[in-house]
Amino acid sequence: MNSLVSYDWLSEYVDLSKVTPDEFARRMSLSGPAVEKIIPQGKDLDGIVVGFVTEVKPHPNADKLRLATVNAGEKGMLSIVCGGSNLAQNQWVAVALVGSRVRWHGEGDLITLVPTEIRGIPSEGMICAANEIGLFDAFPHSEREILDFGIALPEMNVKAGTPVADALGLSSDSVMDIEVTSNRVDAMGMVGMAREAAAILDEKFLWKESKVLAPKKGKAEKGNLSAKILAKEACTRYMAVRMEGVTLNTTPWWMKRRLLSAGIRPINIAVDISNYVMLELAQPIHIFDADAVKGGLQIRYAQADESILALDGKIYTLPDSVLVIADAEKPVAIAGVMGGEMSGVKSQSSSIIIEVATFDEVIIRRGSRKLNIQTDAQLRYEKGLSTAAPAFALARAVELLTELTGAKVVGEVVDLGQTMYKAKSYSITSDEVNRQIGITMTQKSMVDILKRLGFAVKTVGKKIQVTVPWWRDHDIEDGRDFVEEIARIQGYASIPAEIPFGLMPRPIDQELVWERRIRETSKMLGMTEIYSYSFVSEALLTKAGYDPKRMLYVQNPLTADFAVMRTTLLPSLLEIAAQNQERFTEQRLFEVANVYYPQSETWNTLPDEQLEIGALFIGMDEAWRAAKGYVENILSSLGLHEVAWKRLSGDSFWHPGRSVQAFYKGDLVATVGEVSPALLKNFKLERAAMVDIPLEKILPHASSTKTYHPDSVFPEAKRDLAIVIDRHVEYDDIARAIRRVDPLIRGVEWFDTYEGQHVAPGKKSLAMHLVFSHADRTLESAEVDALMERLLLALKEHFKAELRG
Repeated sequence: MNSLVSYDWLSEYVDLSKVTPDEFARRMSLSGPAVEKIIPQGKDLDGIVVGFVTEVKPHPNADKLRLATVNAGEKGMLSIVCGGSNLAQNQWVAVALVGSRVRWHGEGDLITLVPTEIRGIPSEGMICAANEIGLFDAFPHSEREILDFGIALPEMNVKAGTPVADALGLSSDSVMDIEVTSNRVDAMGMVGMAREAAAILDEKFLWKESKVLAPKKGKAEKGNLSAKILAKEACTRYMAVRMEGVTLNTTPWWMKRRLLSAGIRPINIAVDISNYVMLELAQPIHIFDADAVKGGLQIRYAQADESILALDGKIYTLPDSVLVIADAEKPVAIAGVMGGEMSGVKSQSSSIIIEVATFDEVIIRRGSRKLNIQTDAQLRYEKGLSTAAPAFALARAVELLTELTGAKVVGEVVDLGQTMYKAKSYSITSDEVNRQIGITMTQKSMVDILKRLGFAVKTVGKKIQVTVPWWRDHDIEDGRDFVEEIARIQGYASIPAEIPFGLMPRPIDQELVWERRIRETSKMLGMTEIYSYSFVSEALLTKAGYDPKRMLYVQNPLTADFAVMRTTLLPSLLEIAAQNQERFTEQRLFEVANVYYPQSETWNTLPDEQLEIGALFIGMDEAWRAAKGYVENILSSLGLHEVAWKRLSGDSFWHPGRSVQAFYKGDLVATVGEVSPALLKNFKLERAAMVDIPLEKILPHASSTKTYHPDSVFPEAKRDLAIVIDRHVEYDDIARAIRRVDPLIRGVEWFDTYEGQHVAPGKKSLAMHLVFSHADRTLESAEVDALMERLLLALKEHFKAELRG
């Protein structure tokens, strides 16, 4: 998960006065969360200054335009034509000077301002709306309204001509896009990131915790808040408190700016404080309108036929596996995911309930996936939060609400679940640390690093006993985890690059060896490898003649194009061929990938993964011949030589007269042939041949053993044979029967099949080249004649074959 971190905000919690953003990014990336990008703030506001409107006059040639005289500081008094509906004298505005870049009416690409005339009157700049300079989320407005700093930012106190970026405190800040690994949910908060930075940079950690609220008994003005955990396995701790006298003032700019830097749009002071605390401490909180909550709160699973109108404006039907926060009548929030619209804080709200909790991460993740909702809160909850965290987050939220809204805590602080926290403790020796890292460090250095990271440390001889702080209790699971902590802070670059001595190579998975051989063989045969998604759409499967209802569905697909787990590679190959047919008239494609079958009729078990080969040949004469040759080469490379071929019929995907299947020791090892013309029309393709090879059936028979039979140095004897047989008898059966007659028959090669005049109805003529050879001598003509008689007798016995006259 990536976090957007304001350098200015981070500096409040760790001393960064000696470190530039670039140096910070370099050192952090080497030892902790990786900084992927640094985004200077205010850069898009170059050439845009704060102006003071001294005079407003009508435009002589346009009713909706007016002429404003604006004090732009060093740029002097500017005459600007403006169409803002709220333009007024004595107004502080954003002025885009000539040469700056703006987005006209907040739409389209950025344009560079040049001196111009508007309806015959020169205009020396532009008085901007917030959406024209990228500040709409900070200062939302109606259409045609310009940005009025006097109303939008009354606390601003700057001179005319001050760059807007300076006035807003943006020019001194940079936002860093930082990758945070999923096990470090603490670093998804600004305080956790600062703690990490302080340890890595060896700088002072400046954060001071808010005073934790102690549960107290007493009467509230409107009655004590009550709550009950009914799903105890799903909610490990639940804290809540009621506050009265809330005045929903405008969110101060310093908080808005920090929220915006993290990618969160300000809404109102109560919601903004809840988001601010989450970004600061990585612990989500939720605030209810107390007047909208009927009776006490319950943490339970959804009941039959319950639904909720959520804060995103959508109505969700709640499965009984989804955890909810409910009042006496209905669900008021989807626990750990999203609040309800009806219980949300409104502009007129004066009484609120602050909720902070920890939930089972698996239950939250499954619930959000069932409802297909992803939120910042849910992303943190599903990674696992400490039961010690809610107390600190609640204290911080109360502190901010008291300071910024004038609210006061009333009544009892609810604290349910695991209220007594027991810290984890593990040990390791300094010798173990040095052995596993591969360098020699002093125990003092190890202890110093662990203390900088917030661990409590005691030493007894070489033993280091470490107590894990609550913010790392989902991350540290064993004493060996301290080795990684010490190594990364010490610096991986300090570990010498030496090849480990005496280690045995790991055994290679034989299936991977065969897979590699298949790919190499395919490429040597002139094939192009493709990679396609394991998830496909219902539409693609239907177009290829498959029934998607017999396949596994993804419960929460990203899009409808990835809704089904495929049981075959062939539809994907057809789709790719169709997409590329205008670029390549001839295509030879193959893919080696897993397909997925249901393991039971309940369809709720893990899929059965099976490795397959799929191939496609199109745009060439006799594509079926190339496809069959490909199969023969693949089977031969895997050591399968004695393969029986049988005609395939009754499968609507394949051409009824041009498709066959290969069998080895009774197992189906390949299907090859032309695709049904009706299906090809769905893809706007013409004649194509395909291959389907189930490697699960082949690999048990695969062998890398090679046998060598030297060619005879004596001349071969060659004869042609033409026989008449029943038209349904396959050539492959004839060829194998001939080879079994005698080892001296070294080759059988088909060259003609004929039906028609001089051949009886229901019969066909099959013509073959035969090769006879002996390893030690030249065969005499009489011996070859005798072999011909024997094989004719065998064919007559097994197939009622007759020699064609």
